[in-house]
Amino acid sequence: MTLADLQERDLVQIKEVKNDFHLKRRLYDLGFFPGVSVECVIISPFYSPILYKVNGAFIALRKEEAKKIEVTYAN
Repeated sequence: MTLADLQERDLVQIKEVKNDFHLKRRLYDLGFFPGVSVECVIISPFYSPILYKVNGAFIALRKEEAKKIEVTYAN
């Protein structure tokens, strides 16, 4: 499952970030790295971008970027 598959208010934990070096580094800089909890806050009408809450910050990602982040539901 990826971040792009979530519904609003879902709380998940990141398993892996898959992508080329530059986008992976950008996502890491924004706080999207393995072990971090992420909440899906708002999904736009056309499903892109999607607003997430990570480490207390609100960050919007395009659906194509969100598809690169594998997640599992938080315990």
